[in-house]
Amino acid sequence: MSPATAAAAAQALAPLDLRLTRHRRAVLGALEGAGRPLTVDEVVQRSSVPTSTAYRNLGELVEAGVVVRVSGVGGGDRHELAEQFSQHHHHHLVCVECGIVSDFDPSAQLEKLIAREVDALLATSGFRVTQHVFDVRGQCQACQASDGEPGQ
Repeated sequence: MSPATAAAAAQALAPLDLRLTRHRRAVLGALEGAGRPLTVDEVVQRSSVPTSTAYRNLGELVEAGVVVRVSGVGGGDRHELAEQFSQHHHHHLVCVECGIVSDFDPSAQLEKLIAREVDALLATSGFRVTQHVFDVRGQCQACQASDGEPGQ
Protein backbone atom coordinates (compact mmCIF):
# COMPACT_ATOMS: atom_id res chain seq x y z
CA MET A 1 0.00 0.00 0.00
CA SER A 2 1.28 3.44 -0.86
CA PRO A 3 2.44 5.70 2.00
CA ALA A 4 -0.12 8.34 0.97
CA THR A 5 -2.99 5.84 1.14
CA ALA A 6 -1.74 4.53 4.49
CA ALA A 7 -1.56 8.02 5.99
CA ALA A 8 -5.01 9.00 4.72
CA ALA A 9 -6.54 5.72 5.90
CA ALA A 10 -4.99 6.07 9.37
CA GLN A 11 -6.43 9.58 9.63
CA ALA A 12 -9.91 8.37 8.59
CA LEU A 13 -9.82 5.47 11.07
CA ALA A 14 -8.71 7.57 14.06
CA PRO A 15 -12.13 9.15 14.86
CA LEU A 16 -13.53 5.61 15.18
CA ASP A 17 -10.69 4.64 17.54
CA LEU A 18 -9.39 2.19 14.96
CA ARG A 19 -5.76 1.70 14.04
CA LEU A 20 -4.21 0.83 10.71
CA THR A 21 -3.28 -2.74 11.69
CA ARG A 22 -1.29 -5.14 9.53
CA HIS A 23 -4.52 -6.88 8.47
CA ARG A 24 -6.15 -3.59 7.48
CA ARG A 25 -2.97 -2.68 5.58
CA ALA A 26 -3.10 -6.02 3.77
CA VAL A 27 -6.79 -5.59 2.87
CA LEU A 28 -6.21 -2.03 1.65
CA GLY A 29 -3.14 -3.13 -0.30
CA ALA A 30 -5.18 -5.81 -2.05
CA LEU A 31 -7.85 -3.27 -3.00
CA GLU A 32 -5.34 -0.60 -4.04
CA GLY A 33 -3.52 -2.93 -6.43
CA ALA A 34 -6.58 -4.61 -7.93
CA GLY A 35 -7.71 -2.11 -10.57
CA ARG A 36 -11.34 -3.21 -10.07
CA PRO A 37 -13.71 -3.92 -7.18
CA LEU A 38 -13.03 -7.22 -5.40
CA THR A 39 -15.22 -9.81 -3.70
CA VAL A 40 -14.38 -10.76 -0.12
CA ASP A 41 -12.95 -14.06 -1.43
CA GLU A 42 -10.67 -12.14 -3.80
CA VAL A 43 -9.56 -9.85 -0.94
CA VAL A 44 -8.78 -12.92 1.19
CA GLN A 45 -6.83 -14.53 -1.65
CA ARG A 46 -4.79 -11.39 -2.44
CA SER A 47 -4.17 -10.34 1.17
CA SER A 48 -3.78 -13.71 2.94
CA VAL A 49 -6.04 -12.35 5.69
CA PRO A 50 -8.46 -14.90 7.24
CA THR A 51 -12.00 -14.68 5.88
CA SER A 52 -13.65 -13.58 9.14
CA THR A 53 -10.95 -10.91 9.61
CA ALA A 54 -11.47 -9.68 6.04
CA TYR A 55 -15.22 -9.33 6.57
CA ARG A 56 -14.74 -7.47 9.87
CA ASN A 57 -12.05 -5.17 8.49
CA LEU A 58 -13.97 -4.41 5.31
CA GLY A 59 -17.01 -3.48 7.40
CA GLU A 60 -14.93 -1.14 9.56
CA LEU A 61 -13.20 0.37 6.53
CA VAL A 62 -16.59 0.99 4.88
CA GLU A 63 -17.85 2.62 8.09
CA ALA A 64 -14.76 4.87 8.14
CA GLY A 65 -15.34 5.85 4.49
CA VAL A 66 -12.04 4.41 3.30
CA VAL A 67 -13.67 1.60 1.31
CA VAL A 68 -16.97 1.53 -0.59
CA ARG A 69 -19.25 -1.39 -1.32
CA VAL A 70 -20.13 -1.86 -4.98
CA SER A 71 -23.41 -3.69 -5.50
CA GLY A 72 -22.96 -6.74 -7.60
CA VAL A 73 -25.48 -9.12 -9.08
CA GLY A 74 -27.43 -11.41 -6.75
CA GLY A 75 -25.97 -9.92 -3.57
CA GLY A 76 -22.40 -10.42 -4.79
CA ASP A 77 -21.04 -7.23 -3.28
CA ARG A 78 -17.53 -6.13 -4.07
CA HIS A 79 -15.28 -3.57 -2.44
CA GLU A 80 -12.90 -0.88 -3.61
CA LEU A 81 -11.05 2.10 -2.20
CA ALA A 82 -13.21 5.19 -1.90
CA GLU A 83 -12.38 7.74 -4.60
CA GLN A 84 -10.73 10.20 -2.20
CA PHE A 85 -8.22 7.45 -1.32
CA SER A 86 -7.66 6.12 -4.83
CA GLN A 87 -7.67 9.53 -6.55
CA HIS A 88 -9.48 7.80 -9.42
CA HIS A 89 -12.99 8.90 -10.43
CA HIS A 90 -14.61 6.11 -12.39
CA HIS A 91 -17.81 4.20 -13.02
CA HIS A 92 -18.59 0.48 -13.36
CA LEU A 93 -19.51 -2.12 -15.95
CA VAL A 94 -21.43 -4.90 -14.15
CA CYS A 95 -21.97 -8.28 -15.82
CA VAL A 96 -25.45 -9.59 -14.98
CA GLU A 97 -24.33 -13.15 -15.78
CA CYS A 98 -21.10 -13.75 -13.85
CA GLY A 99 -21.16 -10.68 -11.59
CA ILE A 100 -17.74 -9.31 -12.55
CA VAL A 101 -17.44 -5.55 -12.01
CA SER A 102 -14.96 -3.59 -14.12
CA ASP A 103 -14.02 0.07 -13.84
CA PHE A 104 -14.31 2.48 -16.73
CA ASP A 105 -13.12 6.06 -16.93
CA PRO A 106 -15.88 8.44 -18.00
CA SER A 107 -15.24 11.03 -20.66
CA ALA A 108 -15.41 14.70 -19.72
CA GLN A 109 -18.51 14.93 -21.91
CA LEU A 110 -20.29 12.17 -19.95
CA GLU A 111 -19.39 13.79 -16.62
CA LYS A 112 -20.74 17.16 -17.79
CA LEU A 113 -23.95 15.52 -18.98
CA ILE A 114 -24.44 13.68 -15.67
CA ALA A 115 -23.78 16.87 -13.68
CA ARG A 116 -26.19 18.87 -15.81
CA GLU A 117 -28.97 16.28 -15.51
CA VAL A 118 -28.49 15.85 -11.77
CA ASP A 119 -28.52 19.63 -11.26
CA ALA A 120 -31.76 19.90 -13.25
CA LEU A 121 -33.42 17.05 -11.34
CA LEU A 122 -32.46 18.38 -7.94
CA ALA A 123 -32.81 22.13 -8.51
CA THR A 124 -35.95 22.41 -6.39
CA SER A 125 -35.52 19.50 -3.98
CA GLY A 126 -32.94 20.98 -1.62
CA PHE A 127 -30.94 17.76 -1.93
CA ARG A 128 -27.16 18.19 -1.87
CA VAL A 129 -25.15 15.75 -3.97
CA THR A 130 -21.82 14.58 -2.54
CA GLN A 131 -21.02 12.05 -5.26
CA HIS A 132 -22.61 10.08 -8.05
CA VAL A 133 -22.39 6.46 -9.07
CA PHE A 134 -23.02 5.30 -12.59
CA ASP A 135 -23.16 1.56 -13.23
CA VAL A 136 -23.77 0.05 -16.64
CA ARG A 137 -25.22 -3.46 -16.50
CA GLY A 138 -24.97 -6.03 -19.28
CA GLN A 139 -22.88 -9.02 -20.35
CA CYS A 140 -19.09 -9.15 -20.29
CA GLN A 141 -17.25 -10.54 -23.34
CA ALA A 142 -16.62 -13.92 -21.69
CA CYS A 143 -20.32 -14.43 -20.93
CA GLN A 144 -21.31 -13.29 -24.43
CA ALA A 145 -18.87 -15.82 -25.88
CA SER A 146 -20.35 -18.66 -23.80
CA ASP A 147 -23.91 -17.93 -25.04
CA GLY A 148 -24.95 -20.50 -27.55
CA GLU A 149 -22.29 -23.09 -26.59
CA PRO A 150 -23.66 -26.59 -26.04
CA GLY A 151 -24.64 -27.14 -22.41
CA GLN A 152 -24.84 -23.46 -21.59
